[in-house]
Amino acid sequence: MKNKRKDKGITLIALIVTIIVLLILAGVSIAMLTGENGILTQAINAKETTDKNKDIEKIKLAISEAQIGESGYQELEVDNFEKVLNDQFKGRDLQLSDNGDGSFMLELDNMSKSFYIDSNKEIISNENILKISTEEELKRFRDEVNSGNTYKGWYIFLENDITLNINEEWKPIGLYPMENSSPNDETNTPFSGIFDGCGYEINGIYINTTDKTQGFFGLVIGGTIKNLGIGENNNIIGGISTGGIAGYLYNNAKGVNCYNKSDIKVNSYSGGVFGQASNNTYIENCYNEGKISSENSTTLVGGICGNLTNNSIISKCYNIGNINCNITTNVGGIVGQAQKSKVENSYNCGNIEGETKLGGIIGQIYNFSTLQNCYNIGNIDGNYRIGGIAGLSSAEIYNCYNIGNILGNSELGGIVGLNTISETTDSEGIVRNVYSIESIYGVNNSIIEQAEVKKLEEVKLISSLLGEAFENDDNNINKGFPILKWQV
Repeated sequence: MKNKRKDKGITLIALIVTIIVLLILAGVSIAMLTGENGILTQAINAKETTDKNKDIEKIKLAISEAQIGESGYQELEVDNFEKVLNDQFKGRDLQLSDNGDGSFMLELDNMSKSFYIDSNKEIISNENILKISTEEELKRFRDEVNSGNTYKGWYIFLENDITLNINEEWKPIGLYPMENSSPNDETNTPFSGIFDGCGYEINGIYINTTDKTQGFFGLVIGGTIKNLGIGENNNIIGGISTGGIAGYLYNNAKGVNCYNKSDIKVNSYSGGVFGQASNNTYIENCYNEGKISSENSTTLVGGICGNLTNNSIISKCYNIGNINCNITTNVGGIVGQAQKSKVENSYNCGNIEGETKLGGIIGQIYNFSTLQNCYNIGNIDGNYRIGGIAGLSSAEIYNCYNIGNILGNSELGGIVGLNTISETTDSEGIVRNVYSIESIYGVNNSIIEQAEVKKLEEVKLISSLLGEAFENDDNNINKGFPILKWQV
């Protein structure tokens, strides 16, 4: 039997050599056979593509099978998913990692092949996956984006913390030049892929400019930034639309599980984590610890985001950084201003100083927006239209709580400074089921229902009233006040 196998092997090799010799005799050069677009190269590439597609089909089948439980559909869980994958890829080396956010990384054949499965169960294969572990690799990636490669359909991830050269000015990833007036301008160079910090942190960012859309990232269109931290050792001074993580999220972009710990000096439309978020963007599980300040007359500044517009959402976020913008309007612990958007399940502990339209959660909210299940314990100090939850509201505020002190000259309220019908739309300032240790509103020209004054200690026990996103602070993470479940 051994000899037979050997004979077959020799025959096969001889056959291949014979074919190559015949092709050469027929006028086919070695370059045509083995070059970049050669016959053999194309054949190898075709086989690799076929093998990859077969692997993807097996992964899809495994996903479907793992989601079928005894009582019907179930969420994809790592143990069950890995078991089914091992059945599909029997005899092959396999490693599955749960990223903790509904996505997975699958490594096959001693990590020679990688597949990223996102939370929507879309699969990105090896050729569109980029690992970054050094400053040089990060800069190379940044320069590629800023040269026009959006990386749409790519998964980029960090393998460790990265510290940049603090003496070298950082150009953000994704540019929105000053002369352009729209995020959709053709000469912008946005990032549109998935960037996963994997829980690692960036330090050494140095930005000192009046240019707009500044941060670690600049302009992100349709992309996702997740699991990424900006540490304490950064120096960020930016113009309009500045944020520690990104200056501008646009058109279905997402920011998930991100934080900023650095002090930031900002201009208008800026925040601790993101500057602006517009057009169906989503921000979740993010927080800011850095101090936010401005030495200029600015507007729309928030602990998480400066400006939230057009069907965008902020959920399960918190701010503990102080905001000191003495001549600034529209300032909030979570967001400066929101229109046609939603802010929910969030809280603020930072103290806020500004001029007018200041709120513990939001400076101004209007135009059919909603604000619900939020609380504030930060003190707020300004001139007029100052509220423990919102400075000026012509939107719906529901199930919110405030115990922060309110200081100013006029239109001061424990929940809302001025509650009114919108000056530009027919939306009303409807306030329901709210609690404060001070009077509920400063000036009310709209609807107030189910409003009560509560004591400080009562507010520490409201986690069940705030809803499923919160729980009691049993370990004193937040001085005994409710915390978000993901903080535990």
